[in-house]
Amino acid sequence: MKKNAIIILMICFCLTLSAQHKFSISGTIPSQYKGVDIILSSQNNAFTSISAKEKNGKFYLSGEITDSYEPAYLDVQKDNKHLGGSFLFIGPKDMKIQIVKLNEKDNLNDFKFSNVPFVKEKKEYERLTKPSVDSAKAAFNIYYDAKSKHLPLSKQDSLWTIVSGLREKVLIKRIKFVESYPDAYISLYLFNKDVIKGNHPISPERLNSIYNKLSNNLKETYLGKSVDKYIQKQLSLTVGHILPNFSFSTDKGQHFEVPLSFKNKKLILLCFWSKGCAPCIRKIPTLKILNEKYESKGLQLISISTDPTADIWLNSLNKYQMPWLQTCDLPAYVQGDKIQNILDVTSFPQYFLIDGTGKLVYQNTELNDDEDLTMLQKLLESQLQ
Repeated sequence: MKKNAIIILMICFCLTLSAQHKFSISGTIPSQYKGVDIILSSQNNAFTSISAKEKNGKFYLSGEITDSYEPAYLDVQKDNKHLGGSFLFIGPKDMKIQIVKLNEKDNLNDFKFSNVPFVKEKKEYERLTKPSVDSAKAAFNIYYDAKSKHLPLSKQDSLWTIVSGLREKVLIKRIKFVESYPDAYISLYLFNKDVIKGNHPISPERLNSIYNKLSNNLKETYLGKSVDKYIQKQLSLTVGHILPNFSFSTDKGQHFEVPLSFKNKKLILLCFWSKGCAPCIRKIPTLKILNEKYESKGLQLISISTDPTADIWLNSLNKYQMPWLQTCDLPAYVQGDKIQNILDVTSFPQYFLIDGTGKLVYQNTELNDDEDLTMLQKLLESQLQ
């Protein structure tokens, strides 16, 4: 009898846990939107889209989520035409949404939420970051226009410096919000979406520091564990760690494995670049000086182009004449995963200096080296006498 009671309690406990992940949305919509379809879609593919038809000015949606909360989009359509919608978080509760007015542009929609998670926090985040985001976008558009018109590289560099500075301000405000709400799931979501996956580089150490300020409850969520796994991978790609091995073919048809093919070299400098990267092009003369000075002393340069086609890359090689090993991160030259994916290269130029064992001893963005790569030059001078 006692054993049966324990089993019943366990079943009830499991059912309770399952119920915690169920949600429902009761909604109303004005009469002019008669017959519309209301579709709820997960932003993380956490659940299959749910839809309901308007009936007497009302609609009802219900489903189940796998995490504590899920980002979603509520879309209103008529005959498969988008009328308007809203981003929101759904949680394990009964929520209410009053649709007052619709417009194809989200910021002109009028939704009233009741018992919907993080509505106030979402508004605060937009208030805090939107002005800086708009300024950064405007500056980037000017930079892109200058790049499209092939203005001098010096002009492009100056504009990019402005863009980078504005993006750093955006990043600071985003981080401030995350650290101000360490217990809110929206902070974890925005940390992943706008900080980790944002368009301004941030060091793994800085990411880890921000992550560690979040609550333990957030860290135990599926998203929290996923974010931690990503950060730990980034930390493994920092100075002092052994980088993953990879192989490549050159424009001359040679095949190499890094670091196995370079046992006779003391140091290997991996240079990620592309034709469209103005700072990359400007550093080529510096790389030529380093190659001339240190090649005979044990330095091997390897340039890895991220150009979209081999023709673009090969034309660039003819133009810039770099007398060291050259490869392009395309299937014809790299088998398996791209090198930039293996080393998680997301900004350019990036330079990785490794020793004969594959251990990273220098990385320009991690060490915040200057435009002239002064730290790299001092390191080479000290290690390649």
